[in-house]
Amino acid sequence: MKKLYKNPLIILALGLIIIISASAGAARAAIVYQSAAERVNFSTATISVEVQEKTDEGYVAVENELNFSEVAKDEKFKVGKIYNESVRIVNNSNQETGYSEYVRVVVRKNWYKDGKSTNLDPDLIELGIADGWYLNPDETTKEQAVYYMTAPLGCGNAAEFLVSVQVDNKLTSFVETKPYVEDGVEIKGTIVNEYLYDGQAFQIEIQADAVQTHNSEDAIYAAWGIKATCDGQDDGNILTIGDKPVN
Repeated sequence: MKKLYKNPLIILALGLIIIISASAGAARAAIVYQSAAERVNFSTATISVEVQEKTDEGYVAVENELNFSEVAKDEKFKVGKIYNESVRIVNNSNQETGYSEYVRVVVRKNWYKDGKSTNLDPDLIELGIADGWYLNPDETTKEQAVYYMTAPLGCGNAAEFLVSVQVDNKLTSFVETKPYVEDGVEIKGTIVNEYLYDGQAFQIEIQADAVQTHNSEDAIYAAWGIKATCDGQDDGNILTIGDKPVN
């Protein structure tokens, strides 16, 4: 019996990560890479936070989507490779009236095919998070992770958040063996190993918001509905979230 393997090479072009079969006659498999970032501000005139991404020209505000410049520089995007990226959160409140802020970041990861979510494991999309952020297990699922910066972010200051992106190479182990069909006709004695991520897309969404550090514990509860303890009534470091220590 003849067996055809879809041995994919991955390239980045026009914002898409395309997986192209290296085997003659095998159908094309594709991963479409999509990303989005949005900014959400707590409703006060002096509290504001911004998502910024590092590019060759320096850090720029993210308006609609992340560019992942280091991924774009690689001629062939490789599953399993760690791509160093830099996305930071900036306290961009007014320098004259702004204050320090507590910052929360919500990250959502999902796989899609034909616009619908699939059962492919979101944990295969691996994000490296900088030090100084606490992942709250009580609010975290496979599709969503909720992080809190444990120290106040001063007015005009920035904090690194995302430092790397990787698709786990376990993805390539999900293979389904099927009869080989050419021009609608099954070729007897020939089978094809088809990757289950054929036509899949993965999406990363980053949402950041902030709250004042004055009356810290009450402000955190009012804005985010979580109980926290801080080492100071104003501008203190967060010690616990939901009765769990953050360090």
